[in-house]
Amino acid sequence: MSTPPPPQQSPASQPYLLPPPPPKKSRAGVVVGVVGGAMALLIVAWVAIVFSKGGTDGDFPEARYRLTLPKTLLGGEYEMEQDFSDSPQDSFEQHAESALGGRDIRAAVAIYTPADRGGQLNVSGMYGRFKDADDARDTMLKDAADPDGISVARAPEDFRPSGSDVTVTCQVVAKADLNMRVIMPLCAWNDGNTGALIGEIDPAVSSGDAKDVDLAGLAERTLRIRAELRQPIS
Repeated sequence: MSTPPPPQQSPASQPYLLPPPPPKKSRAGVVVGVVGGAMALLIVAWVAIVFSKGGTDGDFPEARYRLTLPKTLLGGEYEMEQDFSDSPQDSFEQHAESALGGRDIRAAVAIYTPADRGGQLNVSGMYGRFKDADDARDTMLKDAADPDGISVARAPEDFRPSGSDVTVTCQVVAKADLNMRVIMPLCAWNDGNTGALIGEIDPAVSSGDAKDVDLAGLAERTLRIRAELRQPIS
């Protein structure tokens, strides 16, 4: 007899995951693997947020911008490793609409890797119409520290570099695993149409002290990433 298929899960129990990179033998590879696994947990937390907000259609901004996923980021510094845009995600998007107080939500999720060094950059983005951009941004970061084993190593800080029209909030999270404690900075934005949680994994940073992380510099890099991802809807 053939083995029956596993039971179907409800939409709320089907979080959209980025798989962690395969483990490597070097310490740098171990750090990337540990923190990559942490990033997957962060995405679970983000998708599982529950703070449904109602409102009429007029309470939501008009959709003017969307997110794209180019093959490279930051002038070729990062190259796409995997694009998850074509993966089944209807339940993810429907759940995210309720979770983040948005409408007409679409996901833009991908893993990028540095072209000339170890590490990883995770883009966990959404676009559509968000009723409260500040709440959506802040809640993404707040719930990123909820999974077991993950904690806030440095409290969120708001940044608005000169010339920016949007606030970027960054924090540092930590995870203890494999007899080591690794840290990862996270930055997020939401402008009413687009939003993303950006996690940069750098082995040179991951084993360091959270207070030494240049969050202001990462906020500026996040704005550069935003400028490359965010495109007008024609």
